[in-house]
Amino acid sequence: MESISTYKNRAIASLENKWIDAAIVALVYFVIYQGINFAVTAFMGTESGLIFQIVWILACIPLTWGFCVMFLDFIRGDELKVGNLFGGYKDCLRIGTAFFLYFFVCFLGTIFFIIPGIIFAMMFAQVPYILRDDENIGVIDALKKSASMMKGHKMQLFLLYLSFIGWAILAILTLGIGYLFLFPYMYTTVAHYYEDLKSESNS
Repeated sequence: MESISTYKNRAIASLENKWIDAAIVALVYFVIYQGINFAVTAFMGTESGLIFQIVWILACIPLTWGFCVMFLDFIRGDELKVGNLFGGYKDCLRIGTAFFLYFFVCFLGTIFFIIPGIIFAMMFAQVPYILRDDENIGVIDALKKSASMMKGHKMQLFLLYLSFIGWAILAILTLGIGYLFLFPYMYTTVAHYYEDLKSESNS
């Protein structure tokens, strides 16, 4: 595996001349996931809005998966297209189940002094990409495969995510506009990390 700075530099190189395309895709994702959620919740009021919010978050799980794995496809030569956001709805049951188990396990771990939650989050972080690469793998097997791939790498991945905190603070100072570039940068970096992790695991 390479250093954190190497993966970030590889992401920047991949996104060269593609930043606007990446920002457009991110904008569409945020409008659908956050914009619609906020607008409808504000219109419906507290109680009904909360119910809608929960339903909407669940309905957007395949969308979130699509946004995540889009950048894996991108570094493999695919284009950053808005239509790719919706690919997860063709396999929404498997993807939804995997994300539910992932967040449930992380939630349980967080209850027990936070640190176990972080460990579980890193342990199963590769599940979206594994589901993308193997359309026939079951949810439990995907979780097991991610855990196996992440043996000895959880701290490095955690530090990789942590390295974006400064950029996240700057994005807040731009009234959130910076997130349109930060999220593609982060997901492209993590996609490169997965590619090396996969190669190491296969070898």
